[in-house]
Amino acid sequence: MERKRLNRAESMAVLALLLLFLGCRGPRQTREAVVPEPAPTPGRMGTGPWLLQLHQSNLWVRTPLGDAGYALTRSGRVVSEMLGGHELGWTGVAISPDGRQVAYVETAENPDANTIGGWSLLWVVNADGSGRHLLVDLREHLPPEGVIRAGPILWSSDGSRVAYVLYSYEKKPRSRTRHPLAIVDAVELASGRRETLFQWPERGSSFEPRGWSVERGEFYFTFERETPSPPEFTPWGVGDFVTLRLGSGESTRALPAQGSLSPDGQHLLLLPSMLRWGDKLGPPLWDGQELVVPQDFSSFLVQRVAWMHGQPVAYITTYRGAECIFRTPPPVLYRLEVGGSSPRVERRTEHPWLLVLELSPDDAYVLMAVVARHPQDRDGCALHSFESLLVAERSRFEASTSLEELIAASVRVDAPVSQLGRPLQGFIGWLR
Repeated sequence: MERKRLNRAESMAVLALLLLFLGCRGPRQTREAVVPEPAPTPGRMGTGPWLLQLHQSNLWVRTPLGDAGYALTRSGRVVSEMLGGHELGWTGVAISPDGRQVAYVETAENPDANTIGGWSLLWVVNADGSGRHLLVDLREHLPPEGVIRAGPILWSSDGSRVAYVLYSYEKKPRSRTRHPLAIVDAVELASGRRETLFQWPERGSSFEPRGWSVERGEFYFTFERETPSPPEFTPWGVGDFVTLRLGSGESTRALPAQGSLSPDGQHLLLLPSMLRWGDKLGPPLWDGQELVVPQDFSSFLVQRVAWMHGQPVAYITTYRGAECIFRTPPPVLYRLEVGGSSPRVERRTEHPWLLVLELSPDDAYVLMAVVARHPQDRDGCALHSFESLLVAERSRFEASTSLEELIAASVRVDAPVSQLGRPLQGFIGWLR
């Protein structure tokens, strides 16, 4: 049969239809559209302060009374994990030093071949839900050689940048233990400029950022070469505390120790720990100066350091972190005072069983946990077992002469019907 030939008009029509078909299909999309979420509705009602809480992979803001609140995220993809070991804290959500912004990380909605482990998207948003913007999309940048997993984030002390850790694993590890290298990158909020702050040259079982002081030009982290064995019989080990001077690459280590940086980035509290029970400890240090401490102060059992923002004062709680029948003593609360002739730590005897978590940015309120006082009601040992979470005015907290008086003057912020434990029912900290 003779095939009919198309005339010019018919050929042009076929070509137009073909181009239209290809245009409708377009190239294969590998990224979801990044659309900022709308500001929360109805938004803020009141002046605060406000509490930030993690709930079902989203962030929620509420008043201490719980009578007002709003969703800070609605994606359901926020990646936030508790710190390892005995510590209380979070790796994927960080509040700015002034309490006015929140940085958080999310998984990708549509993962693809370039998606790495951990998280993919780093966001920042104002505490009232406005001004949300994407700081980093790790899928847009080819990772270095090896297997990459994104880890913790933290703010610089001046609030201008957010740092994040990338763990780089060997593709073919030489041993069963796959210890990673740690790469610390940072992004500037104003410009979006990214840079690598440093890469730690040693592989280890843990690398945890502890602070970034722009004022001192230093970055702090704990580093542990090998996983303790067996971990259940090791003391309150946190690994080496490393101070790295940015720019020069010089570093110093305290073996082992934990450190806490004041909110303004000006002062460093260094608390020696131990590798084995019975090890002799060095003295606690305040900016390199030896602290005067009570005889019963056990720096390796420090569970929480809660700083005031308006003055260099901190509340320090020592606690083993587990309630066991007839074995674990109650927490002990101390106050760090740096005025006068020498910095000193003083014991607060009126508040046994109390763990001070964080003070609000204006130092007006305190978030606290009351440790379970009746472990005999529980089977075995429970890590971070709390009776209640409380908020009190700092003036009442400091004036109360007993724990019962303080509890009566406080607002309970946890849900009593829920079982409390390490996650602290998702409470992260204070916002302005």
